[in-house]
Amino acid sequence: MEFINNKVKICVVGAGNIGSAMALGLAKSGVHVSVYNRSEGRLKALAGIAGLNCTTSLPEALEACDIALICVEGDAVLPVARNMAALFGHRPPMVGSCAAAISLSELSEALTGSEGERPAVFRLLPNIAATVGRSANLLCGSGISAACLDELKKLFSCTGATVEVPERLFPAAMALSSCGIAYALRYVRANMLAGVQMGLSPEAARELASAVLAGTSKLLEVDSAHPEALIDRVTTPGGVTIRGLNAMEDGGFSAAIVSGLLATLK
Repeated sequence: MEFINNKVKICVVGAGNIGSAMALGLAKSGVHVSVYNRSEGRLKALAGIAGLNCTTSLPEALEACDIALICVEGDAVLPVARNMAALFGHRPPMVGSCAAAISLSELSEALTGSEGERPAVFRLLPNIAATVGRSANLLCGSGISAACLDELKKLFSCTGATVEVPERLFPAAMALSSCGIAYALRYVRANMLAGVQMGLSPEAARELASAVLAGTSKLLEVDSAHPEALIDRVTTPGGVTIRGLNAMEDGGFSAAIVSGLLATLK
């Protein structure tokens, strides 16, 4: 498939939080998007937005699309995929799934046509930050060239950073990208607790912690230095930062984070 000047047409199946976020991000980047949802309720919030065509007809949404992105709940993915396969002609679109637990092989099997034809498939796993355009997306594919995967990464960058990860490493990557949202928020919560104890209001502590996370994220985006090198830049010998870092390590800070991430694989 060729991606030329955003002329690719995408069908987003499902208008929940993730589906709506993906559709909005793609539409804002200039891509033509059709959004299907079985009921009109969730489509009302998307009605009238430039670049979006909302419909409760799956055949209409899939008509002449180049990519179909399934954004429904996990247990509904395979039934929806089977319904889609029955509607495809001899030129099926590339199909992706945003479900955490559906493998490429399961998706491909569900999409097998009556004559045994199978479309190219991929997995795109966003996190909840896709709703604000700052997701950490995971991507892998089957039957897709490396060049095409690179184009998919660019295409979905409208919702955040997209990282290609081998499917066998998806559980590990999910610990950082999906579960990581909760862990980062727990860090913010700890900042608020400490801030209040030191006399700040909860609101001020939350705003400061949020700003620090945003600034740190930007530093990591523009600077290729190892995080420890960046830490050294703000850690004055004998200063307060090194005292805080050492106290946190005495409390098991790094070990607790590693243990928490590894626990998600169990």
